[in-house]
Formats: sequence, structure tokens, C-alpha cells
Amino acid sequence: MKILDLTNLSTWPLNILSHLDKNHSLYLGWESGIKRPPAFAYDIAINELKELVRNSGCTMHGYHCTRLTEAEIQTILGSGMSLPNLTMLHKRIADVAAAGILDDSVAIRLMNNNQANDANRAGMIWFCFFPPRIAGQRGIERFFRSWGGEALYNSHEDKPITGPALTKIGVPCIIEALVPIECLPRHSWLETKLILRFLISRGFETGEDLDHEDRVGNPIPAENIIRIIRFPDADFISLTGCSEWKPPLQPSL
Repeated sequence: MKILDLTNLSTWPLNILSHLDKNHSLYLGWESGIKRPPAFAYDIAINELKELVRNSGCTMHGYHCTRLTEAEIQTILGSGMSLPNLTMLHKRIADVAAAGILDDSVAIRLMNNNQANDANRAGMIWFCFFPPRIAGQRGIERFFRSWGGEALYNSHEDKPITGPALTKIGVPCIIEALVPIECLPRHSWLETKLILRFLISRGFETGEDLDHEDRVGNPIPAENIIRIIRFPDADFISLTGCSEWKPPLQPSL
């Protein structure tokens, strides 16, 4: 698998670099606002870039922050990551209840109150393509403190019974995977991040965010899973910066 590293232009496909070089003046004018090209010229160029990126056959090194049981860890290592939906969440809840980790009455509450079928959550897996610590404690800690994913704990964190129950399930984990670019949305900011990083390599200065996070709409097969890093492994602490968090992160309460 060809890995495209946003921070390392030497990993970018030659046809993408050639396109950026050919359109350097156009992109520089658009981003700087100096001698800005017509919008139609920019649209033609960036649509061409989108196709080059999407058809590059490249993957990106992604991190998915979550909290998992040991059974879930083994399932992902063996079968990959499935797309989340209400049916999948119900099965996960039923599995932890059957394992004696969760009371049946709490399991029913969790099944009846969640956001798993919301249009902005179902069928999507989110990854950041940078070390998660860059997002800071406020950006990532909730993924680790409660089990079930945002679609579940959003509805229960402040509840006196179900909220604490979610903090006792599983262990904080980072799923490290190779994410095929073709699985990312057709309309995203990835191409803009490539343009900005290319311009910076030519001396352009910008204060814009250069890091990329995105959702995938396809399952991630097991062969693309590099590893699952559990708290408190040294690599987990390094990737998250959690040793500086207050309150400290715990495997369970």
C-alpha cells in the first residue's frame, strides 16, 4: 500500500506533485488573495486535483480514538472495523450485558436512548490523520472516558445511572489503521490541505489549520488495521499526551 503522509511531500504521488507545480501560481493567487484567479479557473484545477487524489490508490495513516472491551478489540483485529448503526450498537450493548458487564435494566435504557441512527453518525467512522494529542485533552478525552462511542455517550454522560455505567466498560484505545483515500468523502478539505502544504514548501505562510480529520463510508478491513493501542501503553500516552490531563485518564472507574 502506498502511504500518503501529509507532512512529507516525498510520499505524494508524482502526478499530484506535477499538478501542484503546474498550478502553483493559480493556487498561490487564490490562497493569498493577490492576483486571485477567476473562480471557474480555480474550480477546474481543484476538481482535477480531487480526481488525482481519489484515484491515487494511496492510504493515509489514521487514528480512531475510542473505548473498547477485550472482545471488541479481538473482533476488530480479526475482522476489521464495521460501519456503525443502530443494529450494531444494540448488538454491542447486548454483548456486554450478556458478559455480565452491564445490568439488563441499564442495557435497555442505552438501547432506547442514543443517536446511532442519526444521519450525521450512521455509516461513518471518523479518523484523525495526525497524532491525536494535537487535538488536546478537550478534543479527544470524551472518546476515552465513556464506552459506546459519541452516538451513545452523548445521550448519557450526564445521567446518574447510565453515565457512570459507561465509564466502567472497556479500556481507552487508539485504533491505528491505513485508511484508503478513496473511502473518504468526495467533497472534503483534503485537497486544500495538500495545496496549502505544497505552497508552504515554496515559501508561502499561512495560519490555517493544516491537519486533517475525516470520515470514511466503507468498512476498514482487518489487513488495514496496524494495531490497537491500549491505555496505559507508552505509545498510547505519547500519542494522546494524557499524562498531563486533569483529571487523569483511568482504564475504568
